[in-house]
Amino acid sequence: MKRIKISSLLAFFLAAGIYGASAAQFSSSLETLSALAPSAFDPARFPLAYVTVADYPADLSGEQLFQYLHTVTVPKAPPPEGHDYLDAKKFMFASADNTGCGGVPGVVAFYSQICVKGASGHGEDYKEKGDQNGDGVVDSGGMNAEHMWPQAYFNKAYPMKSDLHHIQPTFLTPNGRRGSMPFTTVVKAQYSTSSGSKLGPDGFEPCDPVKGDAARALLYFVVRYYDRNIRDGMNYKNFWTDKLPMLLEWNRRDPPDANEKRRNDLIAQFQGNRNPFVDDPALADRIGTRVFAAH
Repeated sequence: MKRIKISSLLAFFLAAGIYGASAAQFSSSLETLSALAPSAFDPARFPLAYVTVADYPADLSGEQLFQYLHTVTVPKAPPPEGHDYLDAKKFMFASADNTGCGGVPGVVAFYSQICVKGASGHGEDYKEKGDQNGDGVVDSGGMNAEHMWPQAYFNKAYPMKSDLHHIQPTFLTPNGRRGSMPFTTVVKAQYSTSSGSKLGPDGFEPCDPVKGDAARALLYFVVRYYDRNIRDGMNYKNFWTDKLPMLLEWNRRDPPDANEKRRNDLIAQFQGNRNPFVDDPALADRIGTRVFAAH
């Protein structure tokens, strides 16, 4: 039996919902306990955890950290199969992504970086005024919900369908142009917005201000749902495995800003779990490409 740091044990107990004693009280008794070796770590021992940044163990890495995060991203409060999709979209437009436009309520279209004023919970109310994003199309139908991990690959099943940690508000056209294509670096664009989002023959590239957001959404999705049917009809190597170095680089270069952190907090209140890579982007490199690719 191998010991692991007491900080990890404390984090595990806290994640399991054991809040009756202080950390100091736990510490004296836990010093006498032996812990399982990392290779034998059983995430089922720590179910339904809702953690804060301080709870992420500093001494875990690789597969053990991946499995720990898989456990603590299981929501504690909502229905087992997630919120209704319409309710989730209403919350996204009216709250989670309503960061405001110049001091009044409004939503920024993810790929276009255009802010449309409004306080509605309905995407069709956030209409593009002329061709604001410079893609040659006026999205008079407003915005819809873009799944970073396309719905086709998990058959629109719950809870993935309504999990806001991988859903973003977008104008209809860039959403449709991306479709189910992987994220990539586009050299020759077939379609583009003035913000820098573009479509190429092999994939779609989000604009620079949201590259990290997109990467963290996918990293979260795989950690949370790798044990579900999330790759139906997908070229997994092309969509995920081959793109991991790029996604980890995007995560490093575009760290979470105040709006992304605010979004994480609000979604946590709504659906009962957090995106740990927004809390601490360095968790992704501690897990590493090899482990992510194995899932």
